[in-house]
Amino acid sequence: MAACVALACATASGPGPDLATGPETWANPLAELTRIVGRENVERGDELLALFQERGLAPQVQEFRTEATEGNPSQVGRNLIVTIGDGPRDIVVGAHYDAVRLPDGTVVGGAVDNGAASVVLTRVAETLGRHELEHRVRVVLFDLEESGLLGSRAYVEDAEPDRIAAMVNVDVVVGEGTLMYGPTSHEGNEAVYRSVRFACAASEITCMGFPRYPPSDDRSFQAAGIPVVSLAMNDAAASHQMWLALNAGAESGLRENFVPEVFRIIHSSRDTIEHVSEAAMNHLHDLIVALVLELDRSL
Repeated sequence: MAACVALACATASGPGPDLATGPETWANPLAELTRIVGRENVERGDELLALFQERGLAPQVQEFRTEATEGNPSQVGRNLIVTIGDGPRDIVVGAHYDAVRLPDGTVVGGAVDNGAASVVLTRVAETLGRHELEHRVRVVLFDLEESGLLGSRAYVEDAEPDRIAAMVNVDVVVGEGTLMYGPTSHEGNEAVYRSVRFACAASEITCMGFPRYPPSDDRSFQAAGIPVVSLAMNDAAASHQMWLALNAGAESGLRENFVPEVFRIIHSSRDTIEHVSEAAMNHLHDLIVALVLELDRSL
């Protein structure tokens, strides 16, 4: 218990409100993840578009072109956007679907970073479509995150920032046991963090807040003054080690030059489907749905 207080954990003390709709278990999420693992980014986008459509959804495709810079040619990207409801303000739920390319030119499997989260969001969109919502919810799969958050930047530049009430980013699903969220040191996100803790209790999932947290597409929204939170799933022990490595400095107690396991998996040939569990994808789905419903109620 003392460790959880020190690491800003949140756990359920008992059954919470039925925010996550009590959905049936997702029969075979890994089979859906297999459809994009190891594919080129254009193919990943095509498969995710097909998954949305198979769920009865009609995504909008936002194409954007990046400016060429010294050493970096112009690129064309595609954000995939599903809009649910028509409220006066937006809750954006996003994940990047592109995978990093290794120095030899091959694309990594991209199961952990960030295929699993992208597939989960296709199901989240389907589930949220069965709810009456006060806000308009936009589920967005961003392209070119690995090239410098380019897809989320293009989305924010094209949006009306004042219309966006909050943004939930999902990046990395590895192992099972703990939901990591952050960066809790940023000002202006308190209402979103409260909703995360409520959703964690309602979903009976252990959650751990990180003052310092790796950057992802949430930073594009934070820079525009939009309240954000970034989420990831990890093993319990690995989550504690990662918290210590990022936040405890010389007092971490970790061995010298320790590198958290997730950082040894992502952006490497080890980023394969074997590191993702069915249970993690199911629990992440339930948590995100609970979080969006709580944000919809409380914002």
